[in-house]
Order: sequence, then C-alpha cells, then structure tokens
Amino acid sequence: MLAVVGTWVKSLVVIVLLGNLAEFLLPKGDLRRYTGLVVGLILLLVMVSPVWRFIQGAHVTVIQQELLGSGTGKNLSAVIQREEWNQAEAMVLSFPGVSSCQIRRLPKGEVVVRVDTTKPINTSQLTSYVKAAVQMTTGASTVAEVQVHYHGTVTSEATGTKRRE
Repeated sequence: MLAVVGTWVKSLVVIVLLGNLAEFLLPKGDLRRYTGLVVGLILLLVMVSPVWRFIQGAHVTVIQQELLGSGTGKNLSAVIQREEWNQAEAMVLSFPGVSSCQIRRLPKGEVVVRVDTTKPINTSQLTSYVKAAVQMTTGASTVAEVQVHYHGTVTSEATGTKRRE
C-alpha cells in the first residue's frame, strides 16, 4: 500500500515539474495559458486516479462474490462444471437435425442424454458424436444411454431398441 502511495506522489511531482518547465519555456500568451490548463487537467486526473481504481476494484469484488460466492472455491468449481455441461449440450445441438438436447448425470457418475431431432438421423453416428462431445467437454467417459426422439419414436443406443411413445 505504501509503494502505491509513493508512486502516486512521484507521478504528481513529475507532472508538476514538467508543467512548470513547459510554462517556463513557452512565450507569454495564449499558448502558455492553454498549457497551464492542460497540465492542471492532467494533474487533476492523476490525483483522482487512485480513488477511481479503488471504486473499480470494489465493484469487481462485489460482482465476483455474487457470481462465485465467498469461501473455499466450491462455488467456482460448480460454475465451471455447469459451463462444461452447457458446452456439451451446445456441441450436440450443433449436429445437423438436432432440435434439443438434455444431459443428465446419474448419481453413479453415468451420463444419460436425450436428443430430440427434426428429421430421421443415423443414431449410431449421432451417438458417437454425443459421446465424443460429452467426453471432450466434461471428461466424463461413461455415457450410459443416448435416447434419440423423432416424432414419437424413441431409439435408445444403450439397448438398441426402438419403441413408440
């Protein structure tokens, strides 16, 4: 904290000295008055800058606490995990013909994915794509089941069966 105050005072002194030097070297007239005005404004900005940084730092701290919470960082890991699952869903949604995707993680660590499609899709190709997307974004290697829904027909890749809903 003391080092910050020291650099702040040094910058104030340097600005005042440079301003006085500029006024000394310039001839009398309008240019000298404008130089004094500019030096005064710069000096004012440098004087206010620590207060401005403090306000910005306090604002960022409040936002961080609202987003992440205080404590041991468990909230941060939960936010990261949620974003990983959202990214996996977004990757599955990028597959042509996929209209919605829901990824659930079971208590045993297995993953169940439900995919709704707008057109008939090769389920084995979609399943391998879903497994790769989940593994790439979350690191989860066990996708227990991928359910593909198209107009009331459900194809489950875990059992390989089709049924009407």
